[in-house]
Amino acid sequence: MKTVLSRSLRLPLPLIAILLLAACDTAQLLPPDAQLPDGSTYTGDIEEGRFHGEGVQEFNSGMVYRGEFRNGYWHGQGVLESPAGWRYEGRFREGLMSGQGVLEDAHSRYEGGFRKDDFHGHGRYEVGNSVYVAEFANGSPVKGMHIDEYGTYQGEFRDWYYHGEGTYYYSGESAELGSLSGIWEEGEFVGGDEYIPEAPVPEEPAEALTETILAEDRQRLDQQIDNLAPERPGVTDAYFLAVGGDGTESVFMRDIKVARKGVQTLFDTENRAIMLLNHRDYESLPLATRPSIATALEALDQHMNPEEDLLVIHLVSHGGSDGQLVLRQPGIDLPDLTPEDFAAMLEPLEARRKLLVVSACYSGHWVDQLKDSNTLIMTSARKDRTSFGCGDDSKMTWFTKAVYRSVGLSLTDPDAMFDQISKQIRVWEKEIGMEEDDWSYPQYHLGDDLRQWLGSVAPVAGE
Repeated sequence: MKTVLSRSLRLPLPLIAILLLAACDTAQLLPPDAQLPDGSTYTGDIEEGRFHGEGVQEFNSGMVYRGEFRNGYWHGQGVLESPAGWRYEGRFREGLMSGQGVLEDAHSRYEGGFRKDDFHGHGRYEVGNSVYVAEFANGSPVKGMHIDEYGTYQGEFRDWYYHGEGTYYYSGESAELGSLSGIWEEGEFVGGDEYIPEAPVPEEPAEALTETILAEDRQRLDQQIDNLAPERPGVTDAYFLAVGGDGTESVFMRDIKVARKGVQTLFDTENRAIMLLNHRDYESLPLATRPSIATALEALDQHMNPEEDLLVIHLVSHGGSDGQLVLRQPGIDLPDLTPEDFAAMLEPLEARRKLLVVSACYSGHWVDQLKDSNTLIMTSARKDRTSFGCGDDSKMTWFTKAVYRSVGLSLTDPDAMFDQISKQIRVWEKEIGMEEDDWSYPQYHLGDDLRQWLGSVAPVAGE
């Protein structure tokens, strides 16, 4: 079996790394609509004779760059559009795509890390009916997952081929073939275990299977709601909601479990928690959908005393550049969760005081939408930055690890706690050689009324 990926998305030629103006006399001042020797024109900020700041560069070919410049280079956040039909939006470094970004054309889309114009780091690549969710290096996947119309491969890659240790699980009309687990070379299975089910079970139609999943899912959610303990008069209780959004990776399942244990060190949430999770093993917890999230919030609110208790929420998934939290369950088409959606869910609740942790790329958008005088919000990244540790090779996201493990959740001095969390994240980013332009910059908001209330209460920890 071979899998060869279309490379139509990739740039046919290297990007222009250095603007020709950099070779000019730096003392020479240029007009704001400067024209370079190659015929391109520039409109924007100029400093010491070089493009520096915000600007637009247009080429005779029709290619246009809009964004940040530094010392004559495309550098920072920007958008590059080609008349050939592809578009890149993301980070640049010295004229090259480097950092987090999205590159797409009419046939394919990549979202993730880049280094010197190549896919590099964790990313998701979609082309036709093929999807890669993997770690990339020098332009191609090295380890992760590939989904096509016949099944799913998990393992190692080389030059876009399955290569090394891996397992291919057949699905759909090919499910009776079972799986292949062992060693692969250039897309061919060369040795290991081959599993064939003894008696293939006919698959339900997709619509019937979805209905079955959703019916059973409501039962799982109702069971968690029925098990909620009432609030205790005179005691500061916390009611906890965890949402793991992207079911294609198990890191989010581990993440919400770590978060629950972290909250449990401060409050007795043993029977005061609802856990929602999208996952391949959908029978373990209720699915994380917009209706189930709204239902869970309403149920928790009905058990709380708004004068005494705290609503604690942990949201984790992949995040879009517009702030949307990915809700993805294999086999079911789910709309994503926006900060505006979530704010609308919170608006009718009686609960006054809230602690919200959002671990996702571009999660800073949630601060702008949800901050008020009775809310503490911590997000893993600024609204124009990504965060890290969201791949299946991580036990949990970096932000969750910092909040609940390395630093530890504390409401005695939230300002000092968040300062330590930010410093810990920075240490990890520096340890892997990450450039400052790619740092995540976690965000924080603590409302004045909640700050005053936190100083007057004593949480009751669980076992």
